[in-house]
Amino acid sequence: MPKLTPQQQYNIGQVAATMAIEDMPLNEKAYNHLVQLATGGKTTDQIVEEIKKEYQNG
Repeated sequence: MPKLTPQQQYNIGQVAATMAIEDMPLNEKAYNHLVQLATGGKTTDQIVEEIKKEYQNG
C-alpha cells in the first residue's frame, strides 16, 4: 500500500465520513480504490472499467 500524505489521508477521511453519513460506509475495496486514486496509481476511468468488468462477469 502506498504511503499517503497527510492531505491525502484527510481527503480520504472526508470521503469516508460523507459515505458513512449517507449510511454507505466504505469497505476495504472502496478504500483501496480511493488510495489508488489519491496516489496516482490508477485513474478514475481505470477503476470504473474494473468495476464494470467485475459486475459483467458476476
